[in-house]
Amino acid sequence: MIESIALWIISIWLSIFWWVQDYNEIVRIEEEIKIAIEKQKILEAEEKRLLELSKIKHVKTPESVKSVYYTAGALNYWPKRKNLFYLLDNKEINSVVIDIKTISGYTNFKMPDEHFWTIKPSSNNVIKDIKSELELLHESDTYIIGRIVVFKDNLVTQKRPDLAIQKAWTNKVWEDYAWNTYADAGSQEIWDYHIALAKTAYEMWFDEINFDYVRFPTDGKITEAYYPHSNKIISADSKWWKIQVLDSFWEYLSKNIKKYNPEIIISADVFWLVTNNDLFQIGQNLESFLLYFDYVAPMIYPSHYWVGFLWYKQPDNHPYEIFQYAINESNKRIDALNLEIISAKSEDRNISIKWKFDANKSDVSDISEIKYTNVRPWLQGFSCTRCPWAIRYDTTKFRKQIQAINDAGISSWFVWSAGSNYYPEWYKKE
Repeated sequence: MIESIALWIISIWLSIFWWVQDYNEIVRIEEEIKIAIEKQKILEAEEKRLLELSKIKHVKTPESVKSVYYTAGALNYWPKRKNLFYLLDNKEINSVVIDIKTISGYTNFKMPDEHFWTIKPSSNNVIKDIKSELELLHESDTYIIGRIVVFKDNLVTQKRPDLAIQKAWTNKVWEDYAWNTYADAGSQEIWDYHIALAKTAYEMWFDEINFDYVRFPTDGKITEAYYPHSNKIISADSKWWKIQVLDSFWEYLSKNIKKYNPEIIISADVFWLVTNNDLFQIGQNLESFLLYFDYVAPMIYPSHYWVGFLWYKQPDNHPYEIFQYAINESNKRIDALNLEIISAKSEDRNISIKWKFDANKSDVSDISEIKYTNVRPWLQGFSCTRCPWAIRYDTTKFRKQIQAINDAGISSWFVWSAGSNYYPEWYKKE
């Protein structure tokens, strides 16, 4: 009897053991199937993405980019829109700069949320059908540049005050004199957000991504500003820290964008004075930008130079001389930077920025000679109404800017008009 009970218990135990073994095996197989399904989904999604990318038509960067800036509102306004296509079809203009994101923080058209993580873009939907807009421009082989305003962002700072430049000793977001707010340029979340914007815009058929407001604030109570994400660099160097923060950002941005697709062309706008000065307050240094961007665009507007600059009563009346000076100065800096690149390569070390700090561009082997044509300046496409003694801009005055940069061996340029007002007579025939 006891033996029968023992055998019965053993048989039950063995049944349970084998059932558990079978169950564990079933669970293991189910997990493997789930993993395989997830991998297949990822592969299918990547294949779909690559298929979509293969359909994208990108216009190759022209040897001489001649571009005008158009706001989203101007594209929607028929007379200005008609003028743009007239310039593209009949004049030397072969490119247009279109806002992707402005200082408001909003994008001008809807962007897919799935490409973004902690920060997602919000659209004001000024451009209803961006794909059709870009297709139409590409039909005439127009080179399309998407402009992204980076750190001056009134929306992201509202939604995420922890990412903003803050007012010292408070939890409030710092504001400049016009009540605009800035993201802290040291925030990696902000970096990743703008990388995602660039990648998405490229997939939406923009040919080049242009970054503007790539700087710290110029005005406001700067002494009251607190930078929650840039503190480590601040404490290390009280003079060069802003330039070092931006240098870190550009290295991170260019590396990630080029890793995603080395064909993406990236450019950055800088202050006009960067051609001959290191701007410590806003963190811009020409050399740092040249190391990471395909093109650097100084905003050399004669109206922005102060009375008495180069001994001119009103610099705005001397566009040729102002541009000649600015380009000559930038060329000198490029020459000096190329010598430093050669030395860094031969000595197997990092590139030094003005012998003050090492650039984050650690791999110098992939850096080729920087050309004068890597500078693609913004031209003044407007008359200055606030400049004393200034003469209204006309064809002659406008073309003096182009003559100056052509004489310096540069043939590419942007034209800035805040209201996208362009006069066909200022431009040569196609």
